[in-house]
Order: sequence, then structure tokens, then C-alpha cells
Amino acid sequence: MKRTGKIILLMLLMVLLHSCENVFHNDELDFLWRLDSVEFIDGLDFNGNECSKANMEGIWISFARDLVKVENKKTGFVVIGVLTEKDEQLTFDFSMYQEEEWPGTDYGLNQMGIEAKVSSFNITELSRKKLVLTGSKTILRLTKW
Repeated sequence: MKRTGKIILLMLLMVLLHSCENVFHNDELDFLWRLDSVEFIDGLDFNGNECSKANMEGIWISFARDLVKVENKKTGFVVIGVLTEKDEQLTFDFSMYQEEEWPGTDYGLNQMGIEAKVSSFNITELSRKKLVLTGSKTILRLTKW
């Protein structure tokens, strides 16, 4: 009986260790980040207005496994999307938010420097405190909370 109990305990321990193995595949990226600024590469914002850099307040981006959450605390705008990470590139996919059902989604994302519902960014800097994402039209600078 003791032997059976030890075998069951060993199997349970192996299952638990295996299940925790891939919880956070990028521990530097995961958690909550504050968006400090958005730089527009061509000097124009998404509406065509002149803007080289916009300082941000109250905007948070969270990463957890295969999800990304973008939240504007000032306006109450929140979306959760699918996060795909390949090499040094992140893709945010908020395509499940259709404009007719969720009006203002495109505008809300644009206000945070995210061009479209499906947007890709290259990781140009990543440490435990700083994250810089470079997209086709913007550079997002974030600080870990």
C-alpha cells in the first residue's frame, strides 16, 4: 500500500511539474506594462494630422501566455485579443471585435498607437523594466508596472 501511494504521489508530482513547464513562455514579456509614449514614424497620426510623438497616460497593455489586453483607464476602453509571438515579432489580433457590434474599437486602438485590429510589432528592446515595440507606422514605448 505504501508503494502504491508513493507511485501515485510521484505521478501527480510529474503531472504538476509538466503542467507548469509552459505557463509563461516569455517571463520578461508577461504581466502588466504602462504605455508611456507613441512615436509616429512618418510624423503623421492615423488621422493624417501632424504628430511625431504622443505621451500617454492611463493606458495599460497586459500580456499573459497567448492573450493581450489593452486598456485605457481614462476612457474605459478595454479589448482582449490573441497574442502570437514568433521570434522577435508580436502580433495582436483583435479581429473578433466587429465594428457593428463593438463601435469605436478601431478608434480606441488607434488612440493607443495600434493601427489595426490585427497589427504586428517587432520587439526592438525588451528587459525586465522596458519594452519597445516597432510597428509599420508607430513605435510604442512601455514600462513594466
